Amino acid sequence: MYHYIIFLVAMQAARLELKFIAEKMRNRFTVPDRLEGTAWSPKVMSLPPGERFLVLSPHPDDDAVGCGGTLIKLLDAGKAVRVVYFSMQEGAFTREEREREIEAALKELGVKDVRSRRSAAFPSPKEATAIIAEEISSFAPDGVFVPSPFENHNEHIRTFESFLGAVGDRGSGPDAIMYEVWGPLMPNLLVPITDVWERKSAAVRAHRTQVREIDYVRAAQGLNGYRAATMAIDGYAEAFLHLPSSSLLRTFCR
Repeated sequence: MYHYIIFLVAMQAARLELKFIAEKMRNRFTVPDRLEGTAWSPKVMSLPPGERFLVLSPHPDDDAVGCGGTLIKLLDAGKAVRVVYFSMQEGAFTREEREREIEAALKELGVKDVRSRRSAAFPSPKEATAIIAEEISSFAPDGVFVPSPFENHNEHIRTFESFLGAVGDRGSGPDAIMYEVWGPLMPNLLVPITDVWERKSAAVRAHRTQVREIDYVRAAQGLNGYRAATMAIDGYAEAFLHLPSSSLLRTFCR
């Protein structure tokens, strides 16, 4: 049964990717003018546009791995950042141990505004959509960091789908800034993070119980190094797919 679920998740991600590729070829990336680079290469920007940013993180550590460097830079620049965790991992560790790790990682990132569900059970689609809708309404972000729909992880995809549902219910919303952890996306935005790489890696490393299972520091280093190399940037960069809500809904809700 488990393998069948994984297969269905992979098929769902593949269908979304094919749909997005078709949309990209039709429109040559329908993104805001401020993000237009070449037709196919991502735009390199010091920071995403905006002043207020909501981060949807399926689990504590996805934020650090997927967009930790950019969050550090946003906070250093005086931008407002709120992180929302949808569930907490379970394993060969206590809840108290895990909470200490999360607190240490957030300190490394500089994040102080956090909303956290402390349940190991991921919320239902209806509940997750309601949480996101409330956060968008109360926090009024300019951009929302969310796992991309090309992630090879069920709960990451569910987070994206709930965000899509929240925006769809409203008919509009903030910009989507999709990040990568478990699956590479096709980016239109790169943020160089070489100057804050050590702080990002320290934040990821702070999740000690998770890193001892999978070396997320090495994974992030490889992915961020690759992203920088493909654009002839020294060091490291985080990649994002940045879409205004109108393009998001047109691409994924047709």
